[in-house]
Amino acid sequence: MSSRLINFLLLTIIIILVITLIVTNKYQRSIDVSRNEHFLINFDQRDFNRLEEMVNRFKEGKGDNLMIIPPIVDGGYWIHDVISNGREIQWVVDNSRDGMSSERGRVEYICKSIDINESEDYYTFVLSNCKNIKEDEILNIVSFIKEEL
Repeated sequence: MSSRLINFLLLTIIIILVITLIVTNKYQRSIDVSRNEHFLINFDQRDFNRLEEMVNRFKEGKGDNLMIIPPIVDGGYWIHDVISNGREIQWVVDNSRDGMSSERGRVEYICKSIDINESEDYYTFVLSNCKNIKEDEILNIVSFIKEEL
């Protein structure tokens, strides 16, 4: 075989390998994103959009499930499990891992309304029309800092 033919074959093999790696990497990234769409831990634009999607789905009468773990300043994590059937939202806040909390444990809210309130610096997701609180009370559940989105 001539050296030109060998070089051509080697170059062809290298190009095929590079293309295969690129395609595989894109495929793996799409799997990672779809696999984690129900776990919100970064409180970035992607997490905000996903929680906003859950609110919109609820208003359309569609169910959804999320696990939300907001960033901590001190203490331990507060884990939010959110289950919606499109008519009611079961929002469970578990702060049993937070050693600094005065009232550690698990609190469950079952509500018929969820909204997003906007202030100058925050987007706050709020629950209302809940079974185990006063009828007109609004619960601020999680907030996103606008500057960080």
